[in-house]
Amino acid sequence: MKFSAIIHAMTFEGQDTLSLPEACATLRDCGFEGVMLMSIPGRPTLKADDVPDACLLDLANSDLDAVRVIVDDAGLEIVGLYCSGIDPSSAEGFQASVQSLTDGARVARELGCHHLGHGGGRSPSPGLATDAKLPLVQRLAQIVDAVATEFEEMLFAVDAHYHGVIESVADCERYIGELETDRGGILLNTGHMTTCRQDGWTLIEQYPERVPVIGWKDHVPDPDARKPFLSIELGAGDTRLERYVQAARGQDVDRVHVINVESVGMQEKPEALRASLEHMRSLRDAGA
Repeated sequence: MKFSAIIHAMTFEGQDTLSLPEACATLRDCGFEGVMLMSIPGRPTLKADDVPDACLLDLANSDLDAVRVIVDDAGLEIVGLYCSGIDPSSAEGFQASVQSLTDGARVARELGCHHLGHGGGRSPSPGLATDAKLPLVQRLAQIVDAVATEFEEMLFAVDAHYHGVIESVADCERYIGELETDRGGILLNTGHMTTCRQDGWTLIEQYPERVPVIGWKDHVPDPDARKPFLSIELGAGDTRLERYVQAARGQDVDRVHVINVESVGMQEKPEALRASLEHMRSLRDAGA
């Protein structure tokens, strides 16, 4: 169980001001050896002679050779990619979603990784029963199936997320059942499972091959009630991280583990990420 970071950890409340070289260097200084990059349509692009002050990029239209050099120079490995732009809310958006996921798979392939996390769109409201949003779940599975046939090495993992089409354990199970490909599954976001009051570790126990990415986060309710949750230093919140580690320990599965701390200011971010990494390693090693 090797813990990497997702590049999103180098942003704060929509503020994305660190260049990719700065963000990667910071993650390496925090002790990480791997990073999951993100590709978001409409974000800045990166070229060899034009590196923007942002690390959330439109990689589908960037110079991927330059991206690889930057990450390599920081001493990091690209362990996976997260892509957005997938929206199953309407039949009319099907082809656009297929194209976005295809672009993400192509970028992942060119960057030399095969774990592809991706968004799954928003449900009409949080907490909906699976049956109430079943057409969205089914359309999402159809989008992934359409792309999976062209990328036989890729493992697809939809982000299980508060207010998402895939939100609960029941949503995850139905989604897995709707997929035709056996390479589609869940990016199990531990923090969002906590916010949604779900025992997410049961998915690791019952569907190990269908959880190719675990997103390690620790959530607490926002004391100011501005948001549904805060994502804080791992080990300081309400998420039963030890239960997830126990479920994943010893599994011989092709899986990546990525850490994120969102609700911490940029000045405090390195300390929080360093402490989060140390906490997760201590939980892992406690059962060695």
